[in-house]
Amino acid sequence: MSSETHDFLLLTLHKEEQLLRSQWLRNVTSAEYREGVKVLKNCIVQHEIELWLTDSRLLDTILFADQQWLKREIGPLFKSSSLQRIARVLTEDVFNYIWLENIVQQIKEEHEVTVELAQFSSLEAAFDWLRME
Repeated sequence: MSSETHDFLLLTLHKEEQLLRSQWLRNVTSAEYREGVKVLKNCIVQHEIELWLTDSRLLDTILFADQQWLKREIGPLFKSSSLQRIARVLTEDVFNYIWLENIVQQIKEEHEVTVELAQFSSLEAAFDWLRME
């Protein structure tokens, strides 16, 4: 297991499981969000990540412009990487839940990918789902 910490993002890599755990450590600016997504994207490709657990509980709702940027940035990643499942832990804010569901659905339709996404309110439930066969 190895870890990498940024001012606003903690990455923990479980190589034996091809699992990446990311945790947003605070709310971020638009520039920080984009920087963090690029770091995550590079890690997913470099380490051939199959399972990704992201803890987004400290993030506020992402700006619409950043949502659209995210779709353009990670859409091709879903198709070209080893990524199979994404588990996202978030607060019970329905808007945070809905926007990502919509983005992932659009990516699936545009890029014909089968990456699974599930969103949870607890880390334990997210880990359990990721590790299901």
